[in-house]
Amino acid sequence: MPFATETVVWLIRHGASTFNLEGRCQGCCDEPALTEEGRDAARLSGYRLGRSGIWAVISSPLRRAAETAREIVAVVRHGGGKVGLETDARLREIELPQWEGLPVGEIPRRFHDQFLTWRSHPALLAMESPSGEAEFPVRKLYSAVRDLWRDLLSTHAGKSILLVTHSGTARALITTALGMDEDCFHSFQQSNCGISRLRFASSGTEAYLELLNDTSHLDDRLPKLKEGRTGVQLLLIPAGIPHLEDLRRLSRILSPITVETVLVGGFAVRNSASLIFPGRSQKRVEQVSKNSLATRLRQILETCDSNALRHIAVVAPPDSLQLVLRERFALPGSGRRSLVLTTPWISAVHCPGRGVPPVLQAVNAFEKKSELVGVSVCEC
Repeated sequence: MPFATETVVWLIRHGASTFNLEGRCQGCCDEPALTEEGRDAARLSGYRLGRSGIWAVISSPLRRAAETAREIVAVVRHGGGKVGLETDARLREIELPQWEGLPVGEIPRRFHDQFLTWRSHPALLAMESPSGEAEFPVRKLYSAVRDLWRDLLSTHAGKSILLVTHSGTARALITTALGMDEDCFHSFQQSNCGISRLRFASSGTEAYLELLNDTSHLDDRLPKLKEGRTGVQLLLIPAGIPHLEDLRRLSRILSPITVETVLVGGFAVRNSASLIFPGRSQKRVEQVSKNSLATRLRQILETCDSNALRHIAVVAPPDSLQLVLRERFALPGSGRRSLVLTTPWISAVHCPGRGVPPVLQAVNAFEKKSELVGVSVCEC
């Protein structure tokens, strides 16, 4: 990186909809529309993306996504940007006809076995279609996005584009780009108007995830927890050569969060940790070697109380955090796919406990808006 003819794909989930507000399952239902809060978030996203060099915007045709795309494009064009807008049905949300319109909390009670399959083995989820045929919604979604990738990387090679889509579709797009299958469908989080970015090499076979679910342009906070307020939220901060201004900004961002433990991996990054977390009690700062970081973190996670929420910050070199992410998410280790970690921005992992798999909430949240390429690479 950078590549001679790299292709940059930005992803954004639609703004908050009426069904989001009501806590109802949406799927491919086209009834929900954007709320005023959703429209405001879409406009803020337009300002965030206005100088990113996006050449085209491609949206799901579903109402809530199409309205989000129009708000974004209006802001970009008002700022002088020339950007096209089109729709692609392959960006629609996953089809869940038996669940659509139901309160989310009602689904586990009415469809207990089906919901357990959805959570633990999503590729095996079977659901009756409106025509009465048995379908596999997650498999169908992954087939559609793989087909979409083949077309996009051919027709938009070397350009920067924005896809306006939905939570499930965005997660399917990201996991397939990184060489992951349907079992990882729930491993990533995509919040309303959360922004993600993938960069593809000129060959189109290597994808680099540079940004995941950044919501800092909305309220300067990390994405909200998806699985309830229990377990541990890991704040992974890759530390390299310290830039005082960046570290102070990060310190201000994290100041409202009660961080219980600061785990420092390696003596070389201790100075960065002390600048990010000034005035911390020595009992809350634990220094370990780079080689023992993953083991120590595993011990902490195994002994944590899953009835409460704890925040643990991990400040370490990128290669040490690579081991943490690879272990938590079983990311491909061939070196052909990569996560790009940018010093010193935050990657967040929520480990809910109680047997619930971890969720990668964000990668490189709060990146400088002028930064489009990471400076430190974690090959995962």
